[in-house]
Amino acid sequence: MNKSAIVQCATAVSLFRGLYGRVARGLGVDVSYISRIARGQRKSKAAEKALAKEFNKALRTIGHASSRARSRRKTSTA
Repeated sequence: MNKSAIVQCATAVSLFRGLYGRVARGLGVDVSYISRIARGQRKSKAAEKALAKEFNKALRTIGHASSRARSRRKTSTA
């Protein structure tokens, strides 16, 4: 695995690790409550929407970082 791929993986892990905490802070609830909602043990439309929004935000960040890395590789090999 090259250095760029390792950095991308670390970025992804970091973004997802804090996801429940960011959602919980935004809604003013405990992280364990968000975790239960994510596992389907509890229901909350507001929390589900916030989880989806934060998850998609993390995916966009990862996708953006990956496209920048591809772009740099193309220009450095050209």
